[in-house]
Amino acid sequence: MSRWLLNYTPSATLVRLLTTNALIAYITSWTLYLSGASEDPRLLLPAWVAIATTLTLLYHASHRLRLTDIQRETSASIHVFSIASFISMSALLLQLHLTRENDPVVPLFGMVRWGWEWLRA
Repeated sequence: MSRWLLNYTPSATLVRLLTTNALIAYITSWTLYLSGASEDPRLLLPAWVAIATTLTLLYHASHRLRLTDIQRETSASIHVFSIASFISMSALLLQLHLTRENDPVVPLFGMVRWGWEWLRA
């Protein structure tokens, strides 16, 4: 964003920020719908984990595409701890998912299951 403030007028920067915000809000609403979190609040955690993971990956990809030195912003230890935290969080969420009972069907899983059955037929 600081690059936008330096290179563009304030009104152009505001339009860019509002457009980005609208796009992220739309994608977030679809993620919440596909994960089933819009109907069952117990599914909010996996939805927000997916959103945070996606935004983190996009952040790192955009910095690599701009050919900036990401090591200047983050150190190697942060990468190691973030990867370890992600793996442990994923394992805990998988365990939570596999031991659930009487939970509603997640729409995304239903769509994937339907597509798989359609392909097999």
